[in-house]
Amino acid sequence: MEARKISFSEAWETATVFFIDEALEQEIEAEVEALLDTASNHRVSETAEITPESIAAFIAQKSNGLDVVLKDIGLSEEKFKRTISLLRRLGRIPGGFDGEWSIMKIKSRIATEPDFARQVAELLVDGRRDEELARYIPAYYLDMLNYREIKGSSQAARRIRYKRALIGTYGARKGHAVEARIQAKLDDIQAKHGVGYEKGRSRFIETDTDFAIPSLDDPWVIVMSSFQETTSSGQTTKARDMLSAYERIRHHNLRYGEKRAFVNFVDGGGWLARKRDLERLVSECHYFINLHYLDMLEPIVLEHVPRRYFSD
Repeated sequence: MEARKISFSEAWETATVFFIDEALEQEIEAEVEALLDTASNHRVSETAEITPESIAAFIAQKSNGLDVVLKDIGLSEEKFKRTISLLRRLGRIPGGFDGEWSIMKIKSRIATEPDFARQVAELLVDGRRDEELARYIPAYYLDMLNYREIKGSSQAARRIRYKRALIGTYGARKGHAVEARIQAKLDDIQAKHGVGYEKGRSRFIETDTDFAIPSLDDPWVIVMSSFQETTSSGQTTKARDMLSAYERIRHHNLRYGEKRAFVNFVDGGGWLARKRDLERLVSECHYFINLHYLDMLEPIVLEHVPRRYFSD
């Protein structure tokens, strides 16, 4: 494959809508199965009575018990942490408020402090009936703090609910999996030609680079990547950073007569949904690649990185 600027029609026709990674699918499935296994415990079965006492014991004894309850009621970890922060600010959890607790710290306190575990359980089971909280928490979120009425559900329903709750985790890990494909290709190039790469902020652009080849101090090929299966507000920021980085490299080349290359790696159905942004990203770069054109990275490196960085 040669190093060349592909057309928008080529980028459009070869875009990957959904990225399939078997290792990631198995990883998520294992997390769902672990949650289902914990949920099958009699304390949260379809027939068991849900009480603050039973849930306090459940979330204290099971390392992922809190995860099960949060996913059953549909409350995200982020909203749960905000609620715990609110209780601390209101003085209902002793010790004052000097910063938000991580989910791991909350779980640790649940496991070691019975009074705290009971307080969290009361929040999860009957929080919607708390008159004080109703003055501070929107009804949309408060209504979720109702595990007493939600109780258990069938295995099939839980599986769907748990997978839905993991969608953010799934999307983030998928982005990392795609980036790992790029990194694997760069590892092959390094093994073959001795040309390395680095990640982080480079003096050439005012944002972090995903990959600077051969180094951040002297990058001759800069790769910025984005894989989006769904649209998000973050796409606007990413597109702006990519376009700004290209302009900086282009102006540097004009000023110093160099041939440094800026590469946009952009793929996924979320970018197909933003056709105008995708057109700009294809146009405003030296090279545009996606998963289909990933092999183009090697000829781009061979074309632009000075020979002094090669081992052969």
